[in-house]
Amino acid sequence: MLDFTHIRYGIAIALVAILFGGLIGLSFGCCEDDIKGSLRASADAVLDKHYSGDANKAVSTVSNSWVYFKRAHLHSQTMGVMAIVFALLTAWLNFQPKFQVGISLLSGLGSLGYGVFWLLAAILAPGMGSTHAAKESVVLIAQLSGGAFLISGVTVFSLVLWKLFKQGGKTSSLSGSS
Repeated sequence: MLDFTHIRYGIAIALVAILFGGLIGLSFGCCEDDIKGSLRASADAVLDKHYSGDANKAVSTVSNSWVYFKRAHLHSQTMGVMAIVFALLTAWLNFQPKFQVGISLLSGLGSLGYGVFWLLAAILAPGMGSTHAAKESVVLIAQLSGGAFLISGVTVFSLVLWKLFKQGGKTSSLSGSS
């Protein structure tokens, strides 16, 4: 039986990321026209200021913003599932509690944060005049969440390889029991 003691908060955050991504996806079905209309209205409000009156540039930014909405949806859900797998692997392989806590929290926060980054970039871009400006305005969220997720993934990968090959699949100093 798996012990969820050390991974429960990370899994909870990952589940929030999956729910967040799912809600974004559901919003496509019920509110796609409203979302796109809101993005167009944001671009229209700054057409002269940020787009030099070029409606084609605004249309392009709005189109890219919609792609960013889809990225928020997909990244939140996919990374959330991966975060749960990372956490369960650490518990199943009985790694030390510090690894279980760290990996589950970093991957859970990373999965939620990265989806939030894409959603914020999508919402901000039309009013800022470009997707690049929007991404740059929230880049710290992407760096922190992407970095957290990457660290957790590399750590899981390394620990699993250590367990499989260096320890021959036996309990090692990386596990909570000897």
